[in-house]
This record gives sequence, structure tokens and C-alpha cells, in this order.
Amino acid sequence: MGSRNRMLGVMAGHHHGEGIGVSKLRLAALTLALTSSPVCADTFQEMWMGRVARPPADNQEASVYWEDTWDARGKRFKANEVSCAHRTEAFGTIFVVTNLDNGKTIKCPVQDRGPYAHGRVLDFSLGAARQIGCDGLCRVNVRRAGYE
Repeated sequence: MGSRNRMLGVMAGHHHGEGIGVSKLRLAALTLALTSSPVCADTFQEMWMGRVARPPADNQEASVYWEDTWDARGKRFKANEVSCAHRTEAFGTIFVVTNLDNGKTIKCPVQDRGPYAHGRVLDFSLGAARQIGCDGLCRVNVRRAGYE
């Protein structure tokens, strides 16, 4: 019974809603300040990982990779399957990619991170590169599936 009285005494000393209302007001002010100020995301991305072309991307350079390693998802990379690597798009995003050199088009899921070479938008797995006719480097247009 004594501990209950102490708890009631502590609760009685707290003014209902005053602390919560002030903290909500401060949170709202902070949110407004952060969302209304200009954000330098492009500058950060340029510093951190180079220029990132987000789909749609027209006339961008893509490359091929085939090293037998683990991918960014923690799974074994299978070079002969159709997949690609993109720096920022979510895993599983499907791109419709058109090779501008020969006009071939494929649907390619993002399953890894990269490319890390400056100026490249995608890295194709060897299987995807064979289907689209990309021999090392190629110029591509990239669209998200359903938005081509």
C-alpha cells in the first residue's frame, strides 16, 4: 500500500498533458524545419557513390559482371541467371532494359548492388547480358516494369 501512495504522489506532481503537449509541439516544429529546408541528397549521393541515374534513364552506360561471389542480399550470385545490380533500387524491382545498340529488350530484376564505376547505371549478370546482347559495355534505356 505504501508504494501505491508514492506512485500516486509522483503522478499527482505531473501536470497532465503539459509535458506531452510541449514535446508534441517540439516534434512538430522539428519536423516542419527538416521538411521545409532544402536537402542536398544529390550532393551526398555524388560524394558517396557517384552520380546515380534513377529510372527512367535514357542513353546510360551499363556493364557486365560475372564474378562467382555472394551478392548484397547474402545469397550466392548466379552469373547465368537474368539479374542486374543497381545502387539504390529495392531488391526485386523489375526493370525493362533496352539495348540501344541492337534494340533488344529484357525484363531484369534487381538482385545486387552496384555498379561502382562512375557513370554506369546498371551491372548485368552474364545471363542478362547474353539475352540483351551486351558485350562488356552498352548504352541502355531503363524503365520500371509497368511504366515503360
